[in-house]
Amino acid sequence: MKKLSILLVLVGAAAIFFSSCNKEYAEPTITWTPDGSSQFVNIDDVTTHNKTLAIAFTAEAGIKEITIWKHTYKMLDIESEVFASPTGYAGLTDFSHVLTTDNVLADFGGGVTKIVYEVEITDDSETPQSTTKSYTFMIDEAYAVTINVKDGEGNAITDAKVTFNSVEKTEAPYVFEYIMEGTYAYMVEKAGYTSVNVTDFVMPDKDTTVNVELVMNLSAWSDDVMISLLDGAYYNHIAVPDHENTTIGFKYLTNPTTPSNHAKVVKTTNCTGWVEVTSDTYTTQAELATAYSAGTEIYEAFLGFDYEARAFAGKIFIAKFGNDYVLVKYIAGLTCPADHTATTGNFGNVLVFQYKN
Repeated sequence: MKKLSILLVLVGAAAIFFSSCNKEYAEPTITWTPDGSSQFVNIDDVTTHNKTLAIAFTAEAGIKEITIWKHTYKMLDIESEVFASPTGYAGLTDFSHVLTTDNVLADFGGGVTKIVYEVEITDDSETPQSTTKSYTFMIDEAYAVTINVKDGEGNAITDAKVTFNSVEKTEAPYVFEYIMEGTYAYMVEKAGYTSVNVTDFVMPDKDTTVNVELVMNLSAWSDDVMISLLDGAYYNHIAVPDHENTTIGFKYLTNPTTPSNHAKVVKTTNCTGWVEVTSDTYTTQAELATAYSAGTEIYEAFLGFDYEARAFAGKIFIAKFGNDYVLVKYIAGLTCPADHTATTGNFGNVLVFQYKN
């Protein structure tokens, strides 16, 4: 019975000794002002991009380490880095630190959904205890759209006016950032080209590139182009020596006896052929190509002219040169009954054209 009493006393003493060597400390704490744990980022409002927090740390066992992490969430990926490692807390049980985040606009693109600043404190107890507290910037997923502009030959156009979602850029690169999923409109414009206007562009959930080809408009009507019916012909006091013009693809061949008052013209060797059309309102090479394909290809024609006339209501052709097209308008056929070599007067043995290309 005495032995049992001694044993109980010894066991109790050991328990007291063990407890004194393994004191239980309260977990560290983190508090900050202003209170809160998150905010929503409005891309267009810089006041929502960052936050300043006055942080108070406590650790009953003393502060061993303080680390502030920055975690960037991008779709399924998380990029983590040490944002700050405050100093000056060695041997303290209370410590203050001011955290000012450093988010910049570029941090919010490319599909980033949130940025989390995680504050971590570890105490100096025998079995270290850690506490964390986070502040989160919530972001609608936003991406970048790049619009590449080229001409019909694949050459980059760097001075177009590109408008996307009401934002305008007038020089390359045409990059529009922080665009969320949805349907948008964009327009590409440049003098001398047909504008491209898209109203139903669907922005995907990733950075994307759009390739736009601008089609060059046809030129204005050219000055008068003449080919002569006779050697030494004149028109408006200007000699017209050539019987053909390779720009428009027409060559004078002969005046047939039937029909009368007509000149026969044939295509030049560099010209594939012509299609006669009824409209001169075409504005692009693409429209000329479509009209040519829909028409009947010809290689010769009879062009009427008026004896001593000042003008003639002519015909309209599309001439093909390889992959290029020229809109040709026959506007006058004039002849001179007396001296076709005269340098005076306003007419004289010529066929007169204008063209667009």
